[in-house]
Amino acid sequence: SLSSQQALPRLAGGVAAMVGKKATKKGKVKPKASKAKAQKAGDGEAKKRKAKVTEASEPKVEQEEVAAQEKAKPRKTKANRFKEAMEAEEEPKEGEPKGVVYLGHIPDGFFEQQIKKYFSQFGDVTRFKLARSRKTGGSKGYAFIEFRQESVAKIVAQTMNKYILGNKTLVCTFKPREECHPKLFSGWREEISDPRPAKRAKHMLGFNDRPNVEVDGQAVPQMTKEQVKRRDLQKKKMKAKLKQLEVDYDIDEVLEGAADDEAEEEEPEVKHTKLPKKKKRRAASST
Repeated sequence: SLSSQQALPRLAGGVAAMVGKKATKKGKVKPKASKAKAQKAGDGEAKKRKAKVTEASEPKVEQEEVAAQEKAKPRKTKANRFKEAMEAEEEPKEGEPKGVVYLGHIPDGFFEQQIKKYFSQFGDVTRFKLARSRKTGGSKGYAFIEFRQESVAKIVAQTMNKYILGNKTLVCTFKPREECHPKLFSGWREEISDPRPAKRAKHMLGFNDRPNVEVDGQAVPQMTKEQVKRRDLQKKKMKAKLKQLEVDYDIDEVLEGAADDEAEEEEPEVKHTKLPKKKKRRAASST
């Protein structure tokens, strides 16, 4: 019949569908993925690869930057350290400039430590220099003080001018930037001490540790040129006095040691022989 003939193709399609589902479950037949899903999967893999490449290249880039910075850094020489210190001490371009104050009639005993401690109560003291003598190391009685702010320096000049400190009246004035020498504070960290004790010790060492010269078999310290001149001058003065007093005396022999040499001549040794002791006589007996 027609109904049975129409039902056969439907049964055949249903059996084929059942067979296809079983095959896909076992993994023999895989359904095809859509194009959109494939593109997304490809983009994800590409991003992962790029991330790995960038991670691998970042350490190399960092190493190259560090090496370049090390090459660009100047060597730690004395000149470069001085240059860095000078650049650090320069005033900033932006903001209020620094101010300098001149301080005169400084009493004795008011030195670098006291200056910094006393004037720090007004504001930040960046640099200061007390004038000292190179020969003695003593204070010359005036100094220059630099403050971080110019307004603070002006206040200090107005406040401390004609201020009595240690029985002395201070002179404190503000110094404009145009009147300050570029090397005003050069060597302000240097400590100038009194060089006289060192010179005196060196002179005494050279005087006492003179080389010895053998004179008549004796080691005598060698005389300097100044000592020879001084001795000749003394000899002339002594001769002039003796001549004035009409004293006939040969001073050359005494100074040269001729008289001492004659006195120190060896004398023949005298052997003292012991005499025999005399026997005492007995008194005569009376009869």
